[in-house]
Amino acid sequence: MEGIGEILPRVLRRMGVQRQVRLARAQAAFSEACGEYLRAHVRVVAVEGSALVVACAHPAIAHQLQMEAVPLLEAVNRAAGPPPLRRMRFVTEG
Repeated sequence: MEGIGEILPRVLRRMGVQRQVRLARAQAAFSEACGEYLRAHVRVVAVEGSALVVACAHPAIAHQLQMEAVPLLEAVNRAAGPPPLRRMRFVTEG
């Protein structure tokens, strides 16, 4: 008998919501990993290929997040699942 871990990805793919679920998992994991202070100033807006697209309120915040990219991406990848996200791309949110 198959477990939920084997069945769920197939069901999500058939329903056509696999990408939305992956984005939601990435958003939640990133929000948790970036910490309370930064959480108010950033948000994940998309997953594009191997890039996590993050909107930032200010370029200085994007710079800070870039310096912390490795642990942030590790946390997101644990939650979002394969294929792995390898980089973050930043956009300014006004």
